[in-house]
Amino acid sequence: MSEYSKSGVNLDKLKQYHNFIANYLGSSRLEVGIGHYAGVIKFDDKYLAMHVDGVGTKTLLALKTGIIEPTGVDCIAMNVNDIVCVGARPIAIVDYLALEGEMDDVIQKVMKGLKAGAEEAEVNIIGGETAIMPGVIKGYDLSCSAIGIADALKTGEDVRPGDVVLGLASNGVHSNGYSLIRKLIDEGKLRLDDWAEELMKPTKIYVKSVLSVKDKIKAVAHITGGSFSKLRRITKFGISLKMPEPLDIFKAIESAGVSHEEMYKVFNMGVGMVIFVDKKLKDDVIDTLAKRNDVVYELGVVTEGNGIKISTYKNSIVYL
Repeated sequence: MSEYSKSGVNLDKLKQYHNFIANYLGSSRLEVGIGHYAGVIKFDDKYLAMHVDGVGTKTLLALKTGIIEPTGVDCIAMNVNDIVCVGARPIAIVDYLALEGEMDDVIQKVMKGLKAGAEEAEVNIIGGETAIMPGVIKGYDLSCSAIGIADALKTGEDVRPGDVVLGLASNGVHSNGYSLIRKLIDEGKLRLDDWAEELMKPTKIYVKSVLSVKDKIKAVAHITGGSFSKLRRITKFGISLKMPEPLDIFKAIESAGVSHEEMYKVFNMGVGMVIFVDKKLKDDVIDTLAKRNDVVYELGVVTEGNGIKISTYKNSIVYL
């Protein structure tokens, strides 16, 4: 049994839920079906992409540490990063904030974070909902819905063996795996006082980076819950990756009792966004991103077959 399952999150069961929902609600009218990073419909000569996501249980650590503002940025990031994964430019956000009770400080800091994230992603927050729900909410819960627009989609249909896989560096843990992290903290295996600042860093917003190379790439994958298994949304071909050495926070989580293999099945391990590109355009894409001061890793290649092989910084192999 994985440590993540012990914390109350069974990724296999969650995948079953996702598959059931996609099959039950799916429509032939969708340009990109349920289960990709965003749902897409055709509207006149444009594609409209929509996505909804939240911050998750990171909000509980926000209350413990008093570092609340980054969760507003997280909420924007988790949505706009997924919108650009289908090749769309995010244009508008609505937020949903549910509170356990009156929480003036939370309201002010969350709104400040939402505003900062929206400005970074160049999207407009056009409305939302705030609710007080005692007995239902513990602390606060924060989610957003986003809409984006595109002239053409990037869904990975043209990804082929030989294509290069690039990675954009993450800020840290971002906004997934926090049920497991909280379990380690509650058990005294990971000291919150030592890692509060690192754990509460906001999810990096990749919108400008991805859009700067959109016309030169084949596909994009946001690495969130389920980690690199997310690459299955892009291609069924094989993928071989050599991962960089991760930030210290990931080493600390592993040392607290998570197996090396599970780390690469739960966390982003320092890579928050993955880009698929034809090898002939690889250098051009890297140069463009480097000029933006993005940290870019050449992770590996698309291969024949259908497995994901990850070579870690410890020279171990993880198969997904």
